[in-house]
Amino acid sequence: MRDEYQRELVKKLRSEMKSFNEIGVIMGLSRHIVRKLYTYKRITHPKRRGKKPILKSKDQLAIKRTISRLSSEGKKVNSSKLKIDCKLEVSTRTVRRHLAKMGMRYMNIKKTIFLTKMHKQKRVEMVKKWLTEGHQWDQTIFSDEKRFTLDGCDNWMTYTQKHSPLLRQKRQCQGGGIMVWLMVMPNGLLTYKFIQGKFRSVDYIDLLQKTVVPIAKLNYGSNFYFQQDNCSIHKSKVVSKFLEDSQINILDWPSRSPDLNIVEDIWKLLSDEVYDGSQFRNAEDLKTAVNRAVYKFNSERRENLKALYQTITRRLCTVLEKRGDMCK
Repeated sequence: MRDEYQRELVKKLRSEMKSFNEIGVIMGLSRHIVRKLYTYKRITHPKRRGKKPILKSKDQLAIKRTISRLSSEGKKVNSSKLKIDCKLEVSTRTVRRHLAKMGMRYMNIKKTIFLTKMHKQKRVEMVKKWLTEGHQWDQTIFSDEKRFTLDGCDNWMTYTQKHSPLLRQKRQCQGGGIMVWLMVMPNGLLTYKFIQGKFRSVDYIDLLQKTVVPIAKLNYGSNFYFQQDNCSIHKSKVVSKFLEDSQINILDWPSRSPDLNIVEDIWKLLSDEVYDGSQFRNAEDLKTAVNRAVYKFNSERRENLKALYQTITRRLCTVLEKRGDMCK
């Protein structure tokens, strides 16, 4: 860099109305360098007040090793825990800044269904069997259970004014909900029951005897298939014996395959209808909302539910394309 004397000399000669070419000849510099010396401005950065917390190399290495250990043990990783475990003499904010420089993000974990190699193989085998044998989906009845809560779903979203608060109450001591069993038939008709207390094999047999058997045989006689997941209650010996004695054709269902069950889509539609309003004060209000939603689908939106049966073949083909992996 040029020294301060050269810059002052250029300014003095420039004040005497000399051109950059003339100054360059006098000083033995190029016209470009002279112009740079004349227009140079020193950039000063304001100093930060207070002590600068710096993580030493050994602290950074300790953080990296602690993160690796906690992750391998399946434990949570946060700035407070790292500060304590690594015995750091800096603030948690400094630790968070260092984690951001490492390319790490603090985010909520997403729950998903993990499929092993055996699960994927079983799914592919079952899908191939259904496709080659031409399974009659228009004579298959699907069923499932779901819990509705008083607080509503976690992703309740809506448009609102920018500065308008959007709050919903979160119960701590009086939270609760209801359990609903649902059955959908190929004609788009929904049948449901509220489950009270602990649901045991005896209760499930009573539900099958009083609901599934009479309704299914009234609409399809004995020529229908009944789908249920692999819950321990559904697979118990007493339930299996009852289904066999009742001459109900049970559809073999692969493990961990909610993506193939169209009831999951119906739950989403029902949830949007049930939770489209203010929070519920008690379980009776929630039951009323479920009754109203199911009645609306049975009276006005049966065609939408019947259309879900048309998506089953596409789902099966997607499973084959993904070699047994989950389909969206």
